Amino acid sequence: MKSAEGEWVNLLAEVFERLTDKHASITYNFNDVTFELDKSNTGGKFLPAGKIKINGKITITAG
Repeated sequence: MKSAEGEWVNLLAEVFERLTDKHASITYNFNDVTFELDKSNTGGKFLPAGKIKINGKITITAG
């Protein structure tokens, strides 16, 4: 049985492949999206805690 994460990865890969074949683009709009990050130390790299707020859009064009 596949994990839910694995199914999402496969679905996204298939969508990207179809977009590439059609030279399509997709746009994501973000309005006050906030990510909260916990302080961590991964592989000797220190990552501070904080919040990131995103407003705007990202367009991905395949081709």
